[in-house]
Order: sequence, then C-alpha cells, then structure tokens
Amino acid sequence: MKKKVLIVSFSFEQEPEAFQALEEAGLEPVLLAERDRKGFTEKDFTRYWESLKDKPSGILMGADIPLGKFFAERAEGLQGISLNCAGADHLDLQAMEEHGIAVCNVPRQNFDAVADFIWGLILAVMRKIPEGNQAIRRGEWCRGVERGCAVSGKTIGIIGFGAIGQAVAKRALGFDMKILVSSTSKKPELAEKYHAEYVERNQLFQEADILVPTCPLVPETFHMINEETLGQMKREAVIVNASRGGIIDTEALLSALGEQKIGGAGLDVFEEEPLAASELFGLKNVVLTPHMGGLADREIHQVAMQSAYHMAKLLEGEKTGTELTGRDRS
Repeated sequence: MKKKVLIVSFSFEQEPEAFQALEEAGLEPVLLAERDRKGFTEKDFTRYWESLKDKPSGILMGADIPLGKFFAERAEGLQGISLNCAGADHLDLQAMEEHGIAVCNVPRQNFDAVADFIWGLILAVMRKIPEGNQAIRRGEWCRGVERGCAVSGKTIGIIGFGAIGQAVAKRALGFDMKILVSSTSKKPELAEKYHAEYVERNQLFQEADILVPTCPLVPETFHMINEETLGQMKREAVIVNASRGGIIDTEALLSALGEQKIGGAGLDVFEEEPLAASELFGLKNVVLTPHMGGLADREIHQVAMQSAYHMAKLLEGEKTGTELTGRDRS
C-alpha cells in the first residue's frame, strides 16, 4: 500500500509537477485544500487528522497553521513533515522531535524573490507609488503625492545577514547606499563584498533611513522592534518587514506611525495572519501586502519540487540535508 502524504500548502496546490513528483516516488498525495481549511487552528487541524481513517505518513505544508505539542501528541502514524517554505517558527520543533516526527525545510530557494519584493516595498513607501496610483484613478493627477522621499544615497539598516539580507544589500549597492548590518555572525568577507559596516543594533536603529529586518523569529527577535527601539529612529525613517510579523510589536508600530514618529512602513507579514481587520488599514503612511514576498513564479515551482523530493526522502528514512530539530528553535 502506498504511503499517503497530506498536502497543506496553497502554493503547492498550484504545482501539478510537484504532485507528479510525489506519485513517481510511490507516494499518494491527499489534498486538504486551502478553501477547506481557511481559519484552521491547531485544534481544528488535529480534529481533522484524527478524523482520517487512513493516517498519512507525511505532511507537506506551508506556514499558515501553527502546530505544536497538542498536535504532536495526537499525530498517530506521522513520520515526517516537509515544509514548503524556509521558515519553521510556526512549528514546535522540540515537540516534533520528542514524538519522533522528522521535519525539514527548503532554505535558500526564494531569497532573490523576497529581496526583490523588499525593494518594491521600499520604493512604494518612500516614493508614494500606491498613493499616486490612487490619485490618478480619482482624476486628481498628483495631488498629495508631490513630495516623495529620495531613495538613492540613503542609509539602509539590515538586521540579520543571511541569504535574504545579503541579497537586499546587493541591491542597495545600486542605489549608492550606506549599508549598516546588525548580525550575531560578523564575517569580514561579507562586509567587504557588500561594502557594509557591522554595527551594534542601537546604532543601526539610530542611523538607518530604511530599516529592514531579515532575521528569523526566535525568542531573541520577538518584538525586537518595539516602543523603545522605534523611539530611537529618525522621524523620516521607514521600516520594511517581509520576514516575520512577530519581530515587530504591532501596537508600538501603530502608535509610532499614527503619531508620525517615523515616516512609514511596508509590511508583508503580520503578527496575526490572515489580516482581516486592522488599525493599519486606516493609515496613509503604510503599504500592506498579504505575505507574498516569496511568491514569484519560478521560486514557487522550485520550492514545491524540492519539498516533494524532501518528503520522499523523509519517508524512506533518508537524510535531506535540511533537517530541523528543537535546537534550531533555540
């Protein structure tokens, strides 16, 4: 009998070749479609799992349903989870490890797509591109958007200097920017390559015209951008976040934006997703997008194919090279 794989990823749903890759590996894909799990919590998903007569051996999933100890304790028959994404902060990796559930991700596949998108948000916020679009459609030509902020020659502050952070810096060079980096790992060769300067985080908050977190969400980075750190920033500075919503204290950001203590923000990620209602909707100095930074055509396909191959390896008891454990969360 073929081992079943439960598909819980909207982007994977769109990739027939990835389904075919699972089938060619002797696996049977079972789809829990996005429309059928909208708003699912961990308890909802666990109830769904428990209702399945033939339990899948694997789950291939994205990042929209958090799973922790509650699910792990009830995940009868589950051998492994293959993430159709890089981030794993929605999983309790320690709980999965303790219950013998292997987990792997797909790192370093869509960093160029995310970096492109970050720069799109930077330009959109600073040059008021969405407002210009709305103005011309109202027949007001450029009323209210005459004075955007120049981007070239500014100082960009990047928090975290992995693949995405480096890709953001690479693009910043074309804008003749001063590049400041705050990172737990300081590599002189990267500083030289991107003409970047490693600085302490407080200095980065104080000097950056554009603040871009590209770090994972871990206890040390949760609400790293908060009332205190926002208070250190320049009045005209902007924040662009396409990493994880929990890095920013939403209430503190709302206050800073509403009182114009900072210039603006471009947000692709949020503490609660999907974002159905928010005070952010009423602010003019914010550009909001629905967690779409990595969703470029080529990257979606590549990540889906890789996660399918990883799933097959996990269920064969083989190593993927991208295994995650409880230690990766600490």
